[in-house]
Amino acid sequence: MTIPVPDPATPMKSLLYWRKSMINGARTVPVIVSMDSSGTFRMVDAAGVSVLSLPVQQASFRFTSMGTMVVTVQGRKYDLLGVGASMSPGPSPEQKAEMKAASDDYKDRTALNRAASAGAAMSPAGGLGGAAGVAGSALMMFSYYEGLEIIKAWQAILPGTGAPVQTSPMKAGLYMILGLAAAIIIGIVIAINVL
Repeated sequence: MTIPVPDPATPMKSLLYWRKSMINGARTVPVIVSMDSSGTFRMVDAAGVSVLSLPVQQASFRFTSMGTMVVTVQGRKYDLLGVGASMSPGPSPEQKAEMKAASDDYKDRTALNRAASAGAAMSPAGGLGGAAGVAGSALMMFSYYEGLEIIKAWQAILPGTGAPVQTSPMKAGLYMILGLAAAIIIGIVIAINVL
């Protein structure tokens, strides 16, 4: 009798954001999520505390249409996002150093996310506020899609690990962004006609 041996897992490491609260954006915190070649899935917070460390097959993964990776371990759910909220704390110096050591392509997007949110918040203001709103919204779209690519990378490798994975085409974010862009354009047209 031959016992199938699982293929080694594809090692991966990402800086993601753990959404601990659906209401309070400040509780969406940076975590390093990784999987080594032996298939150990880990999540470590900014203080270096291990939140999860287990064989990947002991977790289940669900990817939502908005690009959230929901990890379930022993009935507890962890919502992981590719980008933090405007009020999210930035990654710790240790997290930044770990990510830079893991990849030459690592970019800290914290400042970009905050600038995008601040600009988008200025949309209702006239004049330069409206322009800042358009620029902020464009930056938010860019930041969202950059984070979405990280989540999609996890969605691509996890099915090969033997863990239960429910995938998604992740298109709802696209429709939301298109709606937001249309609303901003309508607002600009109305503002131009009023002025």
